[in-house]
Amino acid sequence: MITALDFGCHSIKSAFRCPDDPRKINLFCERSEYAVLPDTTAHLQALADNLISYAICEDSLVVFGNRASEVRWLSRQPCAPLFTDGRVPREDAPARQILNVLTEALLPTTDEESFCVFTSPGGNAQADNNEFLSRLIRMHGWTPIASTAGNAVMLATGHDTRFTGVSIVVGAESTQVCVSRFGAEVAGETIEVGSNWIDSELAAQFKMKTWDESGDCYLDLEGVRNWKHDSRIQLRNGVDEREKTLSRLYGVVLNRVAKSVHQLLNSITVRSALGGERVSIVCAGGATETAGFAGALTERFVEHDIASEILSVRVAEEPSTAVVRGLLIQGELDRLSSSRAA
Repeated sequence: MITALDFGCHSIKSAFRCPDDPRKINLFCERSEYAVLPDTTAHLQALADNLISYAICEDSLVVFGNRASEVRWLSRQPCAPLFTDGRVPREDAPARQILNVLTEALLPTTDEESFCVFTSPGGNAQADNNEFLSRLIRMHGWTPIASTAGNAVMLATGHDTRFTGVSIVVGAESTQVCVSRFGAEVAGETIEVGSNWIDSELAAQFKMKTWDESGDCYLDLEGVRNWKHDSRIQLRNGVDEREKTLSRLYGVVLNRVAKSVHQLLNSITVRSALGGERVSIVCAGGATETAGFAGALTERFVEHDIASEILSVRVAEEPSTAVVRGLLIQGELDRLSSSRAA
């Protein structure tokens, strides 16, 4: 059996074929965060009344995954991330335990030989992440296969370009750029900035804050995320100062992306593999859903004088699930290749 797991700083997604009907794909998603509540009778009663499961950690109640956002009314403190700055935390024992619980929950039950193709924040550039998550997957009876988000996106979306071109995955804490040829990764780079930086900067500049019951102040990142995914928001045609600032912040990230693409396309490895042909670019990740993303990136390619090397720029269909779908495809292709070799 093949399962795909996309460990992201915003959410963890899994995909596998339905055992009863292999033509269907089961897709599950859990938020990569947890909420900490006081261990009081009132809080316990509120959780019980709303049928929300929890864990007990010292003198606190911990609610994690998708249910964490449902208890914000019980504590105005922001949820804590399972990945700190894109990395598995060394000192946060609850986060490490929660990652184990969510991994088990997202893997299906199977008695046959099973493989799990996964990607982690930062891709293969974060060896510690891959090592820890590989151990979790093995603990639950699966053989882990580490992969990259960029090449997975090409496998999921590149059928019309012969699975050849450049894929860009804008994650919460990092952005991955990958050059692929016929579905195999040729070269890639991880840029240590993602959508969380954009959200934090916007919240700070416009003083978008929230306060907990103790009066402590936090940036309202959830409010920023909800606002920027409003269909009326446009990166290229901002009508007020906040939208124009959003465009400028995206521009900082996209400038680094364009520079990375320029360097990769002009490397000896890529030129040898692609023969200097113009390439198509596909983008994925939740941050690419903001209207005008493809046009804003195209403008950066023009500014960096590489537009002549680009055939097209587009955002993947269902960009938030493109990675996990591609990981599942990779796993099935690897299994097919192995069976033919045998």
